[in-house]
Formats: sequence, C-alpha cells, structure tokens
Amino acid sequence: MRRDEFKAYSDRLLASVSDRPDVIGLVFMGSAADRSRADEWSDHDFALVVQPGRQEEYKRNLDWLPEHERIAVAAPEHEGGRKVIYDNGHVLEFGVASVDDLAVWQGKTALVVLDRGGVGPAIEAMVSRESPRESVDAEQEILLFIAVLLIGVGRYRRGEKLIAGEGVRSVAVRSLLEALVLRQPGIGSERLDAFDVLRRIELVHPEFAARVADAQERDVETCARLLLELAEEELAPGWDAFPHRGAQAVRRRLGWV
Repeated sequence: MRRDEFKAYSDRLLASVSDRPDVIGLVFMGSAADRSRADEWSDHDFALVVQPGRQEEYKRNLDWLPEHERIAVAAPEHEGGRKVIYDNGHVLEFGVASVDDLAVWQGKTALVVLDRGGVGPAIEAMVSRESPRESVDAEQEILLFIAVLLIGVGRYRRGEKLIAGEGVRSVAVRSLLEALVLRQPGIGSERLDAFDVLRRIELVHPEFAARVADAQERDVETCARLLLELAEEELAPGWDAFPHRGAQAVRRRLGWV
C-alpha cells in the first residue's frame, strides 16, 4: 500500500465512524499515527472509542469499517482486539474501548483524530504511562539469557525441539537484546519500540541483529552456542556484572569447552 493509499484509507475510516452517534473517538497508533514510518507493509493500528456497553457490538459487527464486504479474515485477539485482513492483503489491528477502558491501555505513538469528549486526556495519560520495558534491568536480562540457553539446549537434546526452539530463538534472544540496548543504546535508539525490543532493532544495531538472525536460522544448539559467543564478544568487555561464571558453567555442562 502506497502512502497516498494509506492516508486515503485513514480518511475513509474517519468518515465512516464519524456519522455514528455512539462513537466517541478514533485514535490512530503506530505508523498510522506517524505516517513518516509507513511503508508497503504497514498496517492500520487504531482504537475505536465508543459509548460504554457498545464495545462487543462493534467488535462483533464490522460493518462500520470501510469496504467491510471485502474483509477476508477477522480474527479475535486474546486481549479483546481484532486483526482484520482485506482481500487485497491490507491489515488492520484495532481495539474497541470506552473512555474508561483506555485507562489500562498502553502505547507511545498516538494521534487523536476524533474526540467527542474525554478521549484526548485519556490518550495523553496512556502515552505518559511507563511501558514494561522502562523497568527492564540489564543484569537481570543477561542472567535470564544464560539460564534459558542451558534449559533450551537441554530440552533440545531430550527431543523437545519445539519448546526448545521457542526458548532459545525467542525468549533468550529477547533477553539478550534487552541487555544490549540498555548497555549500548546506539545511535537512533529512540526509534526502538517501547514495548517490543525486536521491533526496528535492525535500524539501531544492524550488525548485531544480523548475527542474531543468522543464529536463529541454525539448529537450536548451534543457535544457542552462537548467541553465547555473541554475548561474550559484544557485551562482556567492560561489563563487571557480566556472568562469566554462568557462561562457563553452561559451556561445561553442554560440552562446549
């Protein structure tokens, strides 16, 4: 989707919901709010704010969406949101909320385009609220990284390859990247996602991210070994809290010495 098409859909969405008296507000988020970030793979991320008690109706009946007859997929999410795919591959990710519901929402990039009362202040409070990543501790994350590597490879050797892969390629990688961005913020670190350290990490740490991605393509044990080597090469120097003893314990236990 070109940027002009992206904006055109945003305009159609605003027009579509503005005629409904029980709609209180519309808030674009992510690249829908900051169009300088939009590219052909961007989805429309937004919140529809409605009168209390009308949330489920708007989640269930999607006739308020532009060209709703072209919807190919409408999938409910665990948190109550929806993912929608049109027949041309255009993706929507949205939640339906009352103003009071917004009190527990999280987000950092938001643009209020419709406000019939209370939406603006609720979004301001949401944006100023501390995100989960703001309380992350680098030493805690690198210790978790070491532990997950050993557990993951142990499960892999046992034959539990799926859960082992999730642990090493996902859980351990997230902890490693959290430690990285705290220890070495990098130029342009403000571009990183406030809620998911994997988002746009390539823009700030391209070489590190490329080595992680290469490791993820290997079998689970090779991936774990390459990730440990990467951590020792890039994070350990000059960091007194780096768990050298833990890394050596993993190497001995797994026969990597």
